[in-house]
Amino acid sequence: MPQQLEVTEYDVIILGTGFVESILAGALAKTGKSVLHLDTNEYYGGSWTSFNFRELLDWAQLLQGHVEESSGNCQETYFEGKKALPTNFSKIRRQAYSTIEYEIYATLKQTDNAEESEESQHKREQNTSEETIHHVSTGLTNPERETLTTLLKESRQYNLDIAPKIMPCRGELIELLINSGVGRYLEFKALDRTYIYSDQDNFYKVPCSKEDVFTSQTVSLIDKRKLMRFLTFALDFTTSPETFDGYEEKPYDIFLKEKFQIDGKLLSAVLYAITLIRTKANDVNTIQGLTYTQKYLKSLGRYGNAAFLVALYGAASEISQGFCRISAVFGGIYMLNHSVKHLLIDESSNNFTGLIDVNGQQLSSTYLITAIDYIPENLLQENEECEQISRAIVIIDHFIHEEDDATLTIFPPDSVGNEYPISVLQFSEGTRTCPEDKYVLYMSTKASGESAKEDLYKALEKLVNISNNDSSLSSPLFALFYRHKYRDTTSLSSLLPNNIIVTNDPDSSLDFEAATIQAKQLFEKMYPNEEFLPVGPDLDDDEFSLD
Repeated sequence: MPQQLEVTEYDVIILGTGFVESILAGALAKTGKSVLHLDTNEYYGGSWTSFNFRELLDWAQLLQGHVEESSGNCQETYFEGKKALPTNFSKIRRQAYSTIEYEIYATLKQTDNAEESEESQHKREQNTSEETIHHVSTGLTNPERETLTTLLKESRQYNLDIAPKIMPCRGELIELLINSGVGRYLEFKALDRTYIYSDQDNFYKVPCSKEDVFTSQTVSLIDKRKLMRFLTFALDFTTSPETFDGYEEKPYDIFLKEKFQIDGKLLSAVLYAITLIRTKANDVNTIQGLTYTQKYLKSLGRYGNAAFLVALYGAASEISQGFCRISAVFGGIYMLNHSVKHLLIDESSNNFTGLIDVNGQQLSSTYLITAIDYIPENLLQENEECEQISRAIVIIDHFIHEEDDATLTIFPPDSVGNEYPISVLQFSEGTRTCPEDKYVLYMSTKASGESAKEDLYKALEKLVNISNNDSSLSSPLFALFYRHKYRDTTSLSSLLPNNIIVTNDPDSSLDFEAATIQAKQLFEKMYPNEEFLPVGPDLDDDEFSLD
């Protein structure tokens, strides 16, 4: 039975240990606020978490409905004169995910071993314990079962992000990690290279710095001059307003073509690999595009010749735990695997006053900060315009371009029939994502087709040998496809009490910037006269280093 609490009144109760909730927990505890932090899950991170391989399979089956969960409460009631609104965490969480499917592949070398005896197969599966019984489908071939058995045996060597992101070397999050001292708990790798797919069915390395431009073998001398002229301008574009005068609200690609004669492959590289536009080019105006480009350029050179860092062991989950540790140091109380039955609302003021937990214990607070999964159904509303992100986690047996710890590959819109850019992060054992002889691909794009697999499969076929007709490509071992809604305040009813603060889901961007900004804004909304995570005494920029 979950633990009973001696203290039942707090300044703030926080539900969920996701990225934004955890930053707020650390910030609030550090200002002296009493914080109770609960999570229905048995793990940190919420919708931002990372799993080992077996946990990832369990999570996928849970969302598919193959594993029974408690249906939660469904009836509104009253408790000590207050309206008690039932929560249904499992149902609301499942509704955020769709088109979940996974595939297990037989590698080429395993295909040669297809004659392995049933006795040998059974012995291997017994060695991995009963894990395989739950997950192995009767429809798998022997080589496919062999792949699954191997992955399960290595399960604990995987740290697989369900919402993977990277961080600019100069940005909101990196400064927060340095100033708060949370960075001391983390390790990082630089993002080594960026590649872009061209319509000639090739990948080429994107020159992302002045040094790259000079040494690039794929960019012509004329294009090098164009790119250098543009990058020099973009780094300090606000000092030359005459250059973009009249283009402020025009699409960024029009500005690049007309003012700098940047087009073709070079245009795709600037838009999608440097500016990292996640939508169609004409959806981003010139000022937005220049701002994104400038942020990228200013990130170069801080930690080597890279604009982005990758947190080891699963980025968002590790960062969340770092902020939770700050909260605990300053008196925050944490309880995982501790669910909530009802939220209590005072009808006369329409204010949140407390909650009833799994023990039937009443816990009270001035504010409630919560992930959207804990919001009662009658305080949610359907948002048909809700952005959805198609994602895939793919385990492969060999790197796709070069043997780097972390790379980014971009498929521009329409390059493989895709409506929006597709990003592919490749992580190796050096990022502590997978075992030494494996690599993980994280694919993502804004949803457009009928399923995540439909949105991403053609790009995956360009990267790995799915159909066994190109032995020069890496072999896939496992692929999980899923679609995730980006739920924000537009998903909330106008009846939501003002002292319930709701955090957003992970968005389609590749970085943590929007989420970090939201954490700061919500803190300032609650306590405008308090300092948000003031500078820690023991950590400065020099101590923040790469692994």
